[in-house]
Amino acid sequence: MSRILITGIEGFVGGHLARHLAASGHSSIGLHWADAPVGLPAELYPGDVCDFEATRALIERIRPDGVIHLAGLSSVALSESHQMTTYEVNALGTLKLLEAVRQLGLKCRVVLISSADVYGRSNVGRPLTEDLPSLPLSPYALSKHMTGEAGLFYHRAFGLNTVVLRPFSHTGPGQTTAFVFPKVANSIARIEKGDQDPVIEMGDLSIRRDYTDVRDVARAYLLAFERCTAGETYNVTSGKPMVIKDGVDYLSSLSRVPVQIKSLAARFRPHDIPLLTGDPSKFAAATGWKPEIPFTQTLSDLLDYYRGRQEG
Repeated sequence: MSRILITGIEGFVGGHLARHLAASGHSSIGLHWADAPVGLPAELYPGDVCDFEATRALIERIRPDGVIHLAGLSSVALSESHQMTTYEVNALGTLKLLEAVRQLGLKCRVVLISSADVYGRSNVGRPLTEDLPSLPLSPYALSKHMTGEAGLFYHRAFGLNTVVLRPFSHTGPGQTTAFVFPKVANSIARIEKGDQDPVIEMGDLSIRRDYTDVRDVARAYLLAFERCTAGETYNVTSGKPMVIKDGVDYLSSLSRVPVQIKSLAARFRPHDIPLLTGDPSKFAAATGWKPEIPFTQTLSDLLDYYRGRQEG
């Protein structure tokens, strides 16, 4: 059994990861910045990865076998209006975490979560491989590029046991309405209850993205801790791009009442990439991982989650 520190455990992926670790026989120590999450099988500590001394003291106290670094700002849209905060949390927070591990001389595996957004328009139209250049187009993507580069630097310069993951799009129960499918699911639940007009306004639904269920992503993160090679970068992706409109239409088909979806040009993002799809073969070869949960189930579970919040 390994003791694994999850930073940002209160976030979307953190809870799913803590539950998966427990089911797999590991124990979780969770660092949370916001209110403590309720009901997670984890030992919880309040803290901020940007507070170097406090983070170092916690790591020195618990001396984990591994760290899975989830803490950070995850919204591209929010990053564009809060650029400096994005850099401070995502990039500088990662550097402080790595420096704490280095100063303490720990040999623990550190799994850093970067993002597929770092590729930008690199080789658009083909599945993206890890050897392609990073060409970030948003403050979020730049901060995640910095995250990955910091991890690789600390491996080269100091021998830290770091692995960098680039997850592509993922969703599922618990994701906030800052993202497309939770926004639609929440709106449908509100419409069904009579709390919202039956029209959902969206941005560009013609773009294509790889999507994976968050529970499969949590499984991938543990496999990365267990099996990946230090100093390497891996895509975590289904490798199966889908048109966003198809997912939105499927959610609409599950509604108990009629809903109308409107795609408005005013909501389009100037830096949206028409196609973002990745090659999963390197990670699959290292870990044997592949997605197991059908995306129709993901969307159905997501809608049920938001229906439950309306009833709560």
